[in-house]
Amino acid sequence: MSRAPGDKGRPILAALLALASVATLAAPKGPQEYLDEDTAATITVVGEPLVFACPHPELAANVRDYLTLAAGAVNRNGRLTYVLIGYYWSTLDPRLRHEPQPPAEPLTLQADDRRIQLSLGGHTAHEAGIGMPVHAPPGSNATPNVYGVDLATLRFIGEARHLTVVAESGGTDLTYDLWEDRRPALRAFVRHMNGED
Repeated sequence: MSRAPGDKGRPILAALLALASVATLAAPKGPQEYLDEDTAATITVVGEPLVFACPHPELAANVRDYLTLAAGAVNRNGRLTYVLIGYYWSTLDPRLRHEPQPPAEPLTLQADDRRIQLSLGGHTAHEAGIGMPVHAPPGSNATPNVYGVDLATLRFIGEARHLTVVAESGGTDLTYDLWEDRRPALRAFVRHMNGED
């Protein structure tokens, strides 16, 4: 079968377009920045949060408790603070739960060989200067827990090879393993806040 003179580059073009679409799908969502009309602060939030999960195979298959952690920055007239906003949520029927969800603290983020104690700053993002919910879990009325953090710690978390969260509930440590790995979005947030993009 003979090809027209212009057909030689079509297979290469198709391959390049396929690679570009894969790269676009794999690219992290960039941070979102807006002026909060409620608090008058400039808010920057990570494009996608980290999601951790703690399975409960003893209760039912595929039932998990989740912890979402979303990084944010609050700029109030040049004074910049960083937070992690955490939500506990679950696919477990509340009627089957023997123990309540873990308290907001103590909460320890294990990033490679470093243990990062997260200090609770409040139970609403508004206390931190953020008037709108930040990456709240869909279909959930989870209470946001706001933890103070700094940019260097967020950079370390984004670069860590292994992440888990340990929460204490009734004297028992519960381990939440990384369920949805969105560290690229966290790294993009850190680069943005550091003026690297």
